Amino acid sequence: LLDTVVVDNGSTDATQEILEREARWARVLLSGRNNGFGRGCNIGFAHVTSPYTLFLNPDAVVEPEALQTMLRFMEDHAGVGIVGPAIIEGEPGAEGELQVTGERPTPAAVLRSALPWPRQRALVRPIVPGSEAQRTGWVCGAVFMIRTELMRQLHGFDPRFFLYWEETDVCQRAAQEGSETWALGRAVAHHVGGASTSPDDERIGGCIARHYFQSRHYYLRKHHGKVAAAAVELGEFVLLAVRAGIDAVRGRGWVRLKPRLQAPLMSLPEET
Repeated sequence: LLDTVVVDNGSTDATQEILEREARWARVLLSGRNNGFGRGCNIGFAHVTSPYTLFLNPDAVVEPEALQTMLRFMEDHAGVGIVGPAIIEGEPGAEGELQVTGERPTPAAVLRSALPWPRQRALVRPIVPGSEAQRTGWVCGAVFMIRTELMRQLHGFDPRFFLYWEETDVCQRAAQEGSETWALGRAVAHHVGGASTSPDDERIGGCIARHYFQSRHYYLRKHHGKVAAAAVELGEFVLLAVRAGIDAVRGRGWVRLKPRLQAPLMSLPEET
């Protein structure tokens, strides 16, 4: 039995009317404004009464079998607080990319990713459908199951994150409470991606650059301190600028640097 809560973050199309007309099986909450991902999820989470909570993006689909696989894994492993499935990204019917997982980013790891030579060890790895369960540092928030009591203990998503990095922050805080995060390849979901963004937004890895960099800086500052977070911002910018300059000399333009310029260095998401 599923207790479903739908939060509408101030849609400007016919979404509200469709929900009010068709979703009699769900509790529909019309917020009237764009609260961002984490804040919107917190609005819905306040109404959750089940022992497990599944956060699901509006452009994501998870079938009952996958849901049951995730639920059984959590029931069989008391130390696991969060699980995420293998997620196939892209339009239905198209050959999509696989969502990745990995260790929670550190200042050193972020700087390494900006270096021009290949890293000795990949920072992320795909969750392959059908693969064995693997313990990990974080899983994607598009399809994200957590023990309800744990989420309450963590006081939900940090509302300072408007978009991106909020699930990584939850996984970090859950680990500090002794709870593990696992990726389950035997549970498969689909995610179109980009439903929260505009085609005109400057992107990095599919994310809106401005929100991505502000949220990342807030995450690093929150968990690794102001000095380390500032050092990452400055160090990464210098590395990107040098590489972009080399690109420009070779006639490739300054494309590499454009996403980073969408957010001022060391800027943070707005406070709620």
